[in-house]
Amino acid sequence: MTASEQRFVQKFDRIAQIVLRLFLALFIATLPGASLRPVVYERVAPPVPDDVRDRNASVVATVENADHTPIANARVRALAVLDQTVHLAGEAMTDAKGVASITKLPRAACWIVADAPNHARGSTMVVLDAAPRNVTLTLGAEHFIDVEVQDGHGSPLNAAEIEIVATDPLPLGARTSADGKAHVGRLGAGPFIVTARAAGYEEVTRRGVAEGSVARFVLRRLGAVAVHVVGEDGSPVPSAHVQIAGVQLWPARVAETDAKGDVRIAALPDGEYALRASKDSRVSAIELAVDVHGGEDQHLTLTLVQGAFVSLHVVEDGVDANPIADAAVTVAESGVSPFPIEAVTAKDGRVRIGPILPANATVSARADGFVAPGAVVLPDPLPGEIPIVLTRAGALEGRVVDARGFPIDGATIEVVGTDFNGAPIDDDPRHRAFRAAHFEANLAGPTALIPMGELGVMPGPVPAIPHAFANSSAPNAPAQSPLVAPWVTREDGTFRIEPVSPGRVRIVVRHPQFVETISDVVSLHSGGEAHVDVVMHAGGGLEGKVVDASSHVVAGARVTVSATRGALERSEVTGDDGTFAFASLPPDVWIGAAGPDDPLQTLVRLAITVPERDSRSITLTLPAPRKQLDLQVIDDRGYPIDAVQITALSIDPSSPLRATTFTDARGEAHVANAKGLALRLELSAPAHAPKIVSFDAAQADTRIVMGRAESAAGEVRSSRGDPIENAEVVFYTQMGARHTRTDAQGVFTLTGLSSGSAHCRVRAKGFAPLERDATIAAHDGARPTDVPRFELEEEAVVEGIVIDARGNPVQGARVSEGVAATYVQAGSTPPGVAVTDRTGKFRLSELAAGTVTLEAYAADAGRGREPGVKLSSGRTTTDVRITLASEKPTSESNASGGVAVTLGVSDAGEIVIVDVAEGSAAERGGLVPGDVVLEVDGEKAATLSGTRTKLNGPVADDVVLKIRRAETETALRIEREPVRR
Repeated sequence: MTASEQRFVQKFDRIAQIVLRLFLALFIATLPGASLRPVVYERVAPPVPDDVRDRNASVVATVENADHTPIANARVRALAVLDQTVHLAGEAMTDAKGVASITKLPRAACWIVADAPNHARGSTMVVLDAAPRNVTLTLGAEHFIDVEVQDGHGSPLNAAEIEIVATDPLPLGARTSADGKAHVGRLGAGPFIVTARAAGYEEVTRRGVAEGSVARFVLRRLGAVAVHVVGEDGSPVPSAHVQIAGVQLWPARVAETDAKGDVRIAALPDGEYALRASKDSRVSAIELAVDVHGGEDQHLTLTLVQGAFVSLHVVEDGVDANPIADAAVTVAESGVSPFPIEAVTAKDGRVRIGPILPANATVSARADGFVAPGAVVLPDPLPGEIPIVLTRAGALEGRVVDARGFPIDGATIEVVGTDFNGAPIDDDPRHRAFRAAHFEANLAGPTALIPMGELGVMPGPVPAIPHAFANSSAPNAPAQSPLVAPWVTREDGTFRIEPVSPGRVRIVVRHPQFVETISDVVSLHSGGEAHVDVVMHAGGGLEGKVVDASSHVVAGARVTVSATRGALERSEVTGDDGTFAFASLPPDVWIGAAGPDDPLQTLVRLAITVPERDSRSITLTLPAPRKQLDLQVIDDRGYPIDAVQITALSIDPSSPLRATTFTDARGEAHVANAKGLALRLELSAPAHAPKIVSFDAAQADTRIVMGRAESAAGEVRSSRGDPIENAEVVFYTQMGARHTRTDAQGVFTLTGLSSGSAHCRVRAKGFAPLERDATIAAHDGARPTDVPRFELEEEAVVEGIVIDARGNPVQGARVSEGVAATYVQAGSTPPGVAVTDRTGKFRLSELAAGTVTLEAYAADAGRGREPGVKLSSGRTTTDVRITLASEKPTSESNASGGVAVTLGVSDAGEIVIVDVAEGSAAERGGLVPGDVVLEVDGEKAATLSGTRTKLNGPVADDVVLKIRRAETETALRIEREPVRR
């Protein structure tokens, strides 16, 4: 699964869970005569917020049978989707004519749902505005399913919870009776997804359950861990604290061992758990992957050893290094620990925390008004005191108005962007309060497990999770839990928000009745302020229907809209009548639809315009399934090759196919829905040379020959002849960049290569990089190509300052030798690049001796060059000053993604890729410096700014580039990713 698919799955699952959970209590199928009972726990869709204005929409719903006869006493509900949250907006019962009227509804996308006895539930989606809306809901005959639930011994389970999802995306539920059976009606047509759960037992889900069959479930008892705690001499340790945590058990809980050093933790769902023991100054290593299986005891011994205590000093960034009191400090063992240790600094900024095992431990700190740096790896052994430096935060102020200039009050604000070193920024007071609440909860230590006699100890009720968001529906959440409001605009539309992380940031502004808006980017410096104004538009509505190639409606199809500019992305699942609806959309969007069988594979994708303050209706037609593409992969002797990984990428911009498959023992593989498409196939297999094959739409021969893999071997040494360990070696080939590292003897071997030319680059800490061309010989895999030794000179270092045209220091400027990249990945600073601090100073290392040109770039301050800088190996050149010259202002895309390349213009006027960010999707997709860009998504690359604009777009989408390399033209599908200027 690609990174974009994973991001989509995570976002789609999050939205789907919100919708399904909120509908859960509203639509429950019960046994005849039984009272209404929720499937999981009581959760009621919240009412429409009071600040939602223009509650003047209305719906007149007609509910009828398949023969168009009216259905009286049917319940009709309107569920408004506001800011990706479902709200109960109104309900009514149908009269004798089957008509129900619901008024005072918000102008928004709404689910209209109808229920009636002896009928399947019906639903449709519409976008409501001031004009009354008439809808007709046709309820078919109800479908049924029978469910039987037993325990592992074959005994029926009473009151087991059943949850069923059919083509209608809203779930239905029931509980089993004393005989472990449930008969569920009011369903639409199958097949069904059925989930069974019961307290103390595992949860089981079955998909594709057919109507008329009996869905039988066997739920196993939950598992247990029997822990024995001993000292270094093997003797049992009584009264030791044993902590346990896992995905199914969070936050961590604690129990004490008995006189024999034992404790049994029972009633654990299947999964992996982490455990740790401690007593006084002794601590055990963390066991991170203890597998627990239903009905079984997992036995574990934890050995206590003498722990260490960490002395920390939290100070402010700057010459004075002022101490910071009341800073929240967290120490985590093994990198990301399930058992963090929390403490607060004293007035002098100092704190002592432990005991821990210092190997691979990290420490982080936070304080009001400061920006928390990333986690710092603790050295082992620990020094006397470790400084933790925090940087002062900044503030943003501005105003939010509508398109007429009227202020918008009550709009929520978040801050997104990247800091000057590339780390992501996502500031929201609720996030900060959420972390603070968890910190406060953890200060008191984990919650104790409950003793249960011969069972040992067990989790018991879930403790209240500290939260800072709106009303929690957790059954044990205390009424006094603090609620933290988001940043919002005042009555006059103005705002001032702080603390905000310094960097290149934007504000995201949301209001239920306006299009989600993202501001222009601004640079916010440490301790500084910046001004941002935002204009919000009412947007338009989009509704429609998904049909197949035969014009039949498609229920359960996934429809996604994403803004051409900005990060807005929404998904809906079509109702049983194939309808979907979106409200408050920007004018230019992409809309795509995927079939219910594969929600990750977009089958149709269109760019459309949505009218402002109006609604548009469209029909999305899923294409008839293409035939599968049948392939066979053989070696150069004609024998089939097993387990070849084949990645098929459509190079047709209108058909976004990206699929991966593998050959079988006959060398055969099949790519579904791909025949007749123009494709790029990337093939790789153990012991065989990787290969790229381009298929045009009419390709007939589908047999592919792969040769034996070649390899290259060499060594990296210093100019003095010493081997260099852990040097990075990169070979740029036709298949893209291939990476490896040297061993302790400075030797490297790079396998899985194709014969031909390659460009090599070697980089090592403390040394100047070295580049050269190489040729991989065709040895039929018999032996590696020997690459001449790389001898690296000791690095030269340069220190200096970057200032703007007015002589002011520039924070966040990127400095490098040669060309300073315009676009890089969002993330850590690329190698060979230095970033200026808040005083404009930089330190650039790993440079070769000689006379070089340094270039600095800052998006808001411009670009500057300092030629003729003389460098010497093993020495630091100081006092270099680079002055930035303001560049012509260019509009900066506010798309959520892009391609991490720097573009330039050749002497011939062609668009050329000057730099490709290391490790980026662009590099993985096969782009290399020097490629000439001919087309982007089928449009000619005519100008620099126009090409850059075409490269930007939603993160979830790909972009197809037609390039020329040497004299060969080829097309590449590149995955967009978060990038930064």
